Amino acid sequence: MSPKNDFKALSVINNKNIVSQEKYKISSDLQTEFPSNDVHSHLLNKALDQSSTISAVIANFIAEQSGEDVLDNGDITKLTAQLNKALEQKISDTSNIPVGIPVPWPTAVPPAGWLQCNGAVFDKSKFPKLAEAYPDGNLPDLRGEFIRGWDDRRGIDSGRRILTHQGDAIRNIQGSFAGMIALNYHLATRGAFYASQVLGIATDGSFKSINISDTDTPYGFGFEASRVVPVASENRPRNIAFNYIVRAA
Repeated sequence: MSPKNDFKALSVINNKNIVSQEKYKISSDLQTEFPSNDVHSHLLNKALDQSSTISAVIANFIAEQSGEDVLDNGDITKLTAQLNKALEQKISDTSNIPVGIPVPWPTAVPPAGWLQCNGAVFDKSKFPKLAEAYPDGNLPDLRGEFIRGWDDRRGIDSGRRILTHQGDAIRNIQGSFAGMIALNYHLATRGAFYASQVLGIATDGSFKSINISDTDTPYGFGFEASRVVPVASENRPRNIAFNYIVRAA
């Protein structure tokens, strides 16, 4: 049963006995005030029509959004509370979110009417709007994944199609050995390479002398990316974990 709305517009028929909007705006009575003992009915009807129409519109909005009866009983406090409730409901209404958009959710369990983006198959007949976004009937699997904006011929991520997966990658890490033969053999390491400190080889790119006649001196070289970039078991930016969900409709 629909909520009751006591606030009605004065009239909703065509050819109402009211002055046109153009004439009403330039009326001298509107610029000053209606005379106390001689008010033209078409002007009075216009004023009543406008005020009652906007009152009816607002009251109907309150009734539809709050689901409560809107009564003309002089209870201003209740009407104000109902208006606030209606506005909160309208603003938080998830129907404004297009079906198919992944939304970050702060708990492990999605709210009612939502599905986790975990790659699962969904019923396209049950969720036809979701099927329009994902016609193959599979939700995107966004667990542990980042979303990247589609390139669309910009040239930063060329050749990508929407909803295609991309593996991880990092920029090239470079290092080098530099040597110079003189009275002694001179060697330096640069970038991600390092040398055993037994030889006393500098790791800042400067040359240090090595006596190649000393065959008993141990030496070694290694590659360590952490000398150049932060490292972990995966490539990632800084992040906060959320649960991606999508409307089921």
